[in-house]
Amino acid sequence: MKNITSSLCFAVCICFASLASAETTKPNIVFIMADDLGPGWVDYDGSNPEINTPNLEELAKSGMVFTRAYSAASVCSPTRAACITGMSPAQIGLTTHVPGKADRERPGPKGGPRDAESLDHLPLGLPSYARELKKQGYTTGFIGKWHLAGQGSVDTKNGIVNSAWHPEHYGFDTNIGGCALGQPKSWFDPYRNGTITNRKPGEYLTDRLGDEAASFIQRHHDKPFHLTLWFYSVHTPIKAPRDLVKKNDGNAYLAMLESMDNSVGKVVAALKSTGTLGNTLLIFYSDNGGHKPTSWLADKKASLLEGGLRVPMVAAWPGVIEGGTTCEVPITSMDFFPTFVHAAGGTTTQFNQLEGTDLMPLFKGKDSLKRDALYWHFPHNRMEVTYYMGSTILQDDWKFYQGHGLIEDALFNLTLDPMERANVLKTNPDLVDRLRGKLEKWLNTVDAKMPIVVPN
Repeated sequence: MKNITSSLCFAVCICFASLASAETTKPNIVFIMADDLGPGWVDYDGSNPEINTPNLEELAKSGMVFTRAYSAASVCSPTRAACITGMSPAQIGLTTHVPGKADRERPGPKGGPRDAESLDHLPLGLPSYARELKKQGYTTGFIGKWHLAGQGSVDTKNGIVNSAWHPEHYGFDTNIGGCALGQPKSWFDPYRNGTITNRKPGEYLTDRLGDEAASFIQRHHDKPFHLTLWFYSVHTPIKAPRDLVKKNDGNAYLAMLESMDNSVGKVVAALKSTGTLGNTLLIFYSDNGGHKPTSWLADKKASLLEGGLRVPMVAAWPGVIEGGTTCEVPITSMDFFPTFVHAAGGTTTQFNQLEGTDLMPLFKGKDSLKRDALYWHFPHNRMEVTYYMGSTILQDDWKFYQGHGLIEDALFNLTLDPMERANVLKTNPDLVDRLRGKLEKWLNTVDAKMPIVVPN
């Protein structure tokens, strides 16, 4: 009996030891996102010496650069919602940025359709990767721009429209900076942001967010942690500290990039100092194409052409992702939900509505994902760009654009025509029919809200 009891005790001890080991080996997850940053504005290899982003360059050397990373939308709020939930903006019903001015609508061309209906906040009942990570024992923190918490923030004193829609109600243990604001009321302390305590007059917001991120890591490094750090940079208004502007020959935009890169450096330094860098998945990404165009892509932010949807992305994870590598497989915002949850040891089988795909095969060197196509839906008027209102499908090299009767339908071959100049729709009727059918099936499946046709 004594031997049996001893064996049972030994087995129980082994079991608890295994559980403890599994807990300590869960990777920390850090998700950094820039605002309105196009892929041509990060220097990964030293080929653009005027762009001072040395920390992102080092991150690229230690990880994988994604050359065909896409955002779920061409503007910010829908992409942010897609990242959190793993669902497309069309399925969520939040397809454009949450207006800073209440009831703001961009009028279409005379006789053209009006904007489709779009939510002004992220519904509380939808999935959230932060909630799922908490179930896996993670401490979760949100720092930076949220922009999913109600319209009319410009008319508030502190950016708070409805605090029930702030990050702490979506699974984040802490929230610093996240409210309804889509851009800072002030880049410098006092920030006029109700979720940031003013600290030092004149302090720059991006510097402050980097400090807060480093502090979060230092406080919580003894157990698995997740940090969502979503910068307000490089959104307008273009402002930066004077010393950095001077260092960048008077270019405030480049100064903003350098400040953001400095804060990325603070995060990496905190991971190194706490001994957690070797067990951390760190991702750098952007919410949509740049408001400053990328020279080798067509159009910019708010467009369904590549310049509005392609974003910079780097992923680093020591021991999992080989350093100095690139990946040409298209990925999108919804992929972060299953990637984070699965990396933490959780499951997503209970979420039937997820549209994202786990990126782990790509992290491990595979050159494909089990995905047929990517889809976009932007039923809104943003006439400062060429291809704005419409829906899009990307399959292999082919990108089909449906303009909903307002803009000419188009078909582009991105390999032969990366700048999307040659509309080859008329010479590929069978392909167009197939892609149009797939796109319309998806729009019906997600119950996409369509532009509102105004009777003559």
